[in-house]
Amino acid sequence: MRQTSSLSRAEIVAGEVADRVMRQTLQALLFEGVLQAQRDGREWTLLGRKEDGSAVRYSFEADVKRSFGRIRLVPNSIRREGAADFSLYLFLEEVLQHRLEGSRLSGFLHELTETFVKDSQSRAAQAERIPAAERRYEALESHMADGHPYHPSYKSRLGFSLEDNEKYGPEFDRPIQLQWVAVNAALLDAALYPGRSLEELYDRHLTAGDRSRFALALSERGASDKSYAFVPVHPWQLENMLPNVFAEQLASGDIVPLGAAEGRYRAQQSIRTLASRERTDASYVKLSLSLTNTSTSRILAHHTTQNAPLVSAWLERIASSDEVLQAAGFGLLKEEGGVSFRYDALPPLQYRTAYGTLGAIFRQNVSQHLQPGEEAWPLNAALLRQKNGEPFLREAIERHGVERWSRRLIAAAVVPIAHLLYAHGIALESHAQNIILVVEDLLPKRIIVKDLHDGVRYVPDKLLRPDWQPALHPEPETHRKFNRYSFLQAQTAEDVRDYAYDAFFFICMTDLCWALEEFGLSESEFWRSVAQAIADYQRRHPEHAERYRMFDLFGDDARIEEMTKRRIYGDGELYFRAAPNPLRQAREELGT
Repeated sequence: MRQTSSLSRAEIVAGEVADRVMRQTLQALLFEGVLQAQRDGREWTLLGRKEDGSAVRYSFEADVKRSFGRIRLVPNSIRREGAADFSLYLFLEEVLQHRLEGSRLSGFLHELTETFVKDSQSRAAQAERIPAAERRYEALESHMADGHPYHPSYKSRLGFSLEDNEKYGPEFDRPIQLQWVAVNAALLDAALYPGRSLEELYDRHLTAGDRSRFALALSERGASDKSYAFVPVHPWQLENMLPNVFAEQLASGDIVPLGAAEGRYRAQQSIRTLASRERTDASYVKLSLSLTNTSTSRILAHHTTQNAPLVSAWLERIASSDEVLQAAGFGLLKEEGGVSFRYDALPPLQYRTAYGTLGAIFRQNVSQHLQPGEEAWPLNAALLRQKNGEPFLREAIERHGVERWSRRLIAAAVVPIAHLLYAHGIALESHAQNIILVVEDLLPKRIIVKDLHDGVRYVPDKLLRPDWQPALHPEPETHRKFNRYSFLQAQTAEDVRDYAYDAFFFICMTDLCWALEEFGLSESEFWRSVAQAIADYQRRHPEHAERYRMFDLFGDDARIEEMTKRRIYGDGELYFRAAPNPLRQAREELGT
């Protein structure tokens, strides 16, 4: 293998990214049982297959972690038999392409290679260290360059060219102009949080000059017999999708391009959500984007835009009336409005291509939830290792110590998530990208959750207040066919519990656990602290004893979605597996 000192910076970055893609691929596929390997202590051996069908041996170092039995490879430990050096492409061919059969395997391989290319590009542009002035929520969102910590295709962004990636990828922090179109009001559905209006939401994004230009565009190109409503559009979507998908509506004047608003925006880590650079009172705007990332299309289904304010109002009613959540300072970034084209007004052929491509959700700005002295971080900032190798958490841990910091984190995050599950029968898709950590003097204080419109799971008759549940817009049959995992109402209490396991404990808390390991906190100490926090909560609230059994977080096995298997084999069936539950083991050690 070539010495690092002889490599260019671009080659070093590409090598680091290739190693990550290979590691996350092996970690996921070994955990989910798609691949099998021989293990001798920390040394693992896996057989690949060459193009001629003969076997080739790959070896690597890995640990089976206490956290759900997840597998963690040692960086730069993957070796190929008979080769001092090998490429990501050869690895993917020999370990996946020539070995596996799946209806979506070729698409998955394409996502992995695109992840390699896009992540190499973005990492080359990263600052060595996040500047002090950028350590605030909106700016930190642009610095969260790592992507999904489990899914192998964590930055595929299918649909973006490299030029698009540089223009619109959050890591590049380029100013983005929000585009707008006028839509025939008869072809548009809007939903609003109680007491909000579209005009109020638009006023935070549009100046008087914007409105004058929009009025001129409508007078020149609109139809006099139609009334219109405004819809924000991502510039990539306006350029690449709307002209083809809505050619007839653009010609008839049912959709009229209005141009860009004056303000400048920055992309958040989800890519399709934009934040104003000038106005802290302006809502974040989540936009339809016909992009595939982590194997998921980033369009906005009609029913999600219409459900967004309903779900927010429901959860806010619960949070504002609940003493435990109030005491914890638990917050919600409410989704105050949603707009969507009425796709059911289209012919079936156009419906299939247009579905989800024109809509937006307006989400509260985090500044509305912060008190003097408080700062907000995306929770996955706690996982971030900056380009210079320094963990983002270093200053906080050095100031407060890893044990105190972790205890405060666990109290801030675990108690409200567990209480929502136990007391109310509600699980949230609370992975680290969807949780905002509020800190004071760099010490965790409380959490705010976001992305609520389709990130909730519950069984209606298991809710504490079933009479409060909103009358939701159902998913259309066409939506259920291509996304069987996108629903809010579950069939059983176990399904709700497993949703909490999946997003919060299996991904979010496990990766936080591993980040804190680097500062000397062992996995066993971390999970004992989590189990103790839950057990203490249960002792304080014996009134929920029956629900502790119903939504048992200390069960023998946690049921985890096999995300990568689904990406290879498709949605023909639901893929889940039982994993050892670190919470149960920790409670047994505590004797509680």
